[in-house]
Amino acid sequence: MNQLKNTNTLTVAQRKGLAVIMLAIALTNSHITTHAFAAGPVLPETQTQTQAVEPETPAIQPTVQEVLLSVCKENGYGEDCAKTLLGMLWNESSNRSTVIGDNGAARGYFQIHYKLHKISIACAEDLVCSANWSINYLERNSYPKYVSYAVQCHNSCNVNNGYAAKAFRNAKLMWNQPLAVTQAAPIVLAMK
Repeated sequence: MNQLKNTNTLTVAQRKGLAVIMLAIALTNSHITTHAFAAGPVLPETQTQTQAVEPETPAIQPTVQEVLLSVCKENGYGEDCAKTLLGMLWNESSNRSTVIGDNGAARGYFQIHYKLHKISIACAEDLVCSANWSINYLERNSYPKYVSYAVQCHNSCNVNNGYAAKAFRNAKLMWNQPLAVTQAAPIVLAMK
């Protein structure tokens, strides 16, 4: 009779083992069946773990630098163009898509006077669209032949206020610091 009684009682070592397993379950949210916990050791076939369902990872958004480089490449330019745009963007909005300036006349990343230049607010606040517009505007002002002049014209041609020099300094400072895109609309890059 004593022998029967001992087979249904857990030893101290078995209780400690069970406590460790229960702690592991609590910490990892794993599920283990307990129907086989008797006087004997826990066998591997008595354990079943539920498969953890991996949450869908969101698509990785490109950095501002990657977007500007893509836009410049689409327009036939390289990294210098993207750095120039980054410096201008930092001068104008510090990488904020919804900035409103010049008493409501200028909008977006590049502070484009949307009514004067006949573009939508949505374009001014979209990094790809406003970067394309800015490249076009730079080109109308002799980019890439006269880079400093074209950049200065974004702020006001023939004004000696240091805008271009500040844009080039900002480009140099910010290029290796990946910036997150801050707009609500998803980034859509053209694929060639």
